Amino acid sequence: MDPQLELARGLLADAELLLAQGRYRSTASRAYYAAYHGCIVLMEGLGLRPSNYIGRGGWPASRWEHGIITATVAADPRLSGVLTRPVALQLRWLYLQRIRADYRARETISTLTARTSTMLAKQAVGNVEEYLNAQRP
Repeated sequence: MDPQLELARGLLADAELLLAQGRYRSTASRAYYAAYHGCIVLMEGLGLRPSNYIGRGGWPASRWEHGIITATVAADPRLSGVLTRPVALQLRWLYLQRIRADYRARETISTLTARTSTMLAKQAVGNVEEYLNAQRP
């Protein structure tokens, strides 16, 4: 099992537990990171590496940056085809909810936002798992 995929699964499980406990701020954060790590697994499974992209400093990226992930999954049909277009387009929204949850103390995360975040992350991670399973002989 891919350690990055295990991480995505664990973060998704955390998001689901936090949602059940009414901890919506933490739910949104963990849901985003579950989807983020699932996207990394997918991108690397397709042979993509951070150095294929220009990073924030204007040089080839040395790690997976959030902006690279959120922009690429929506723009690359190989990725959005696996994640499904609606989920791929919502990854940026998930990221923005994570920023709100982690850094904007005066803003609240609603029940609907937490549920939607978890649902999108579950779809993303599940779709990546299905794709990887279909690729195995």
